[in-house]
Amino acid sequence: MTGFDAGWLREREPFDAAARDGDLARRFGTALGVGQRETRRIVDLAAGTGANFRALAPRIGGDQDWLLVDHDPLLIAAQAAEIMRWSRDHGWHCQAINVAGGGVEVDSGSGPWRARSRTLDLAQGLDDIDLAECDGVTTAAFLDLVSTAWLDRLCSLLARMGLPMLATLTVDGRREWHPALPADLALDEAFRRHQAGDKGFGPAQGALAAPYLADRLAAQGYEVATARSDWRITAAHPDMLLRMIDEATAVACETDPAGAAVFTGWAAERHAQTRSGLLSLEIGHLDVLAIPGERFRS
Repeated sequence: MTGFDAGWLREREPFDAAARDGDLARRFGTALGVGQRETRRIVDLAAGTGANFRALAPRIGGDQDWLLVDHDPLLIAAQAAEIMRWSRDHGWHCQAINVAGGGVEVDSGSGPWRARSRTLDLAQGLDDIDLAECDGVTTAAFLDLVSTAWLDRLCSLLARMGLPMLATLTVDGRREWHPALPADLALDEAFRRHQAGDKGFGPAQGALAAPYLADRLAAQGYEVATARSDWRITAAHPDMLLRMIDEATAVACETDPAGAAVFTGWAAERHAQTRSGLLSLEIGHLDVLAIPGERFRS
């Protein structure tokens, strides 16, 4: 699986936070309350440094116990420090807890919110997670990396346990550069072909992942809602614009080497627009909320 470093995850977190759909997050929190447990237990897949925990715990409120699962030991190691930093920024008390894999507990006045860590290769070990011991599943900026077979397995496990799921910030293939340039189409086509490559889970669903998840769970009796959660990167964020330009160019050149001259020329023009404060970018994402139908609650 392609890795992401903690610095990049920290850089993107404000854009994710601004893009997330608040109503779906609220409804997910309500769905967690259907069970009888006093403490709501949530599994976060491909948790990175814990951004989903930081975004959703305040919206859910009450006692919470999160299991933050990721394959990258460096990101797992960064989880406690990132959550402690976030807690300090909000004036909340946070302390380490003595559990296998490590973890922290945040006392926000609404909690406690516990976040435990687990290192696991999700490409091979999804079945190793004990979903019977949780009330809901989340993931963010992940499902576009996985295959149809992997999504089928996830949907089967969710339906078997009757668990709600909130999958946020899955890319949907839309990249809108303003102003437009003639080379945008060729570059975006190369970028989408790259997204469909194998990221360690088999051929990736890419932009098709969120609709596929929604359709599969709806077919299994879930109530499903989707909402756009687009990144909006304006001239006020030149560093992020430059990163997106350089990433798109590198990916396009790798996917279509014959177009390298066109792509590097495009990048030079986009760099100039960024320096002049003329460029903005929207990157399309979808949030998906799936809540079990009544047949799971009887």
